[in-house]
Amino acid sequence: MFKKLLLSAALVTALFAGCTKSDGSGGLTASDFSLQDLNGKTVRLSDFKGKPVLIDFWATWCPPCRESIPGIEKIYKAYSSKGLVVLGVSLDQGGWDSVKAFATEYGITYSVLKGTEDVASQYQVRTIPMLVIMNKEGKIVKRYLGLGDDDELDKDIKAVL
Repeated sequence: MFKKLLLSAALVTALFAGCTKSDGSGGLTASDFSLQDLNGKTVRLSDFKGKPVLIDFWATWCPPCRESIPGIEKIYKAYSSKGLVVLGVSLDQGGWDSVKAFATEYGITYSVLKGTEDVASQYQVRTIPMLVIMNKEGKIVKRYLGLGDDDELDKDIKAVL
């Protein structure tokens, strides 16, 4: 039992090691990044300091990502007026025009950013979709690997508002 607990703790530490840094108080702070949105504007994660942020790492070719997008859109519409920022980070490697068409087709109204290998590596994205929830202080409070539960996500978002 102890070995399993130790292994689990080591795995969690390894998952967070690449995308966070300690702020000295024991909290885990998300690494900043600069990515372009659908209109070519540069967006920095640090621009949203003081606001809770949900980052969705996804790709147009990923069936579970496609399935999760309506839930992410619902969360955005429900909580953006309360300060929640939603950033969809597309990890597509093809043309950006196909991502724009996809966002239109799926009715995505939150910010969609063109991800990079560097950002995916910083956040240790090994599977998509992957969601990262940050509180107003920029600390990561939850990560969802794969298709998550909409009710649990809603509860976790409410906790950071």
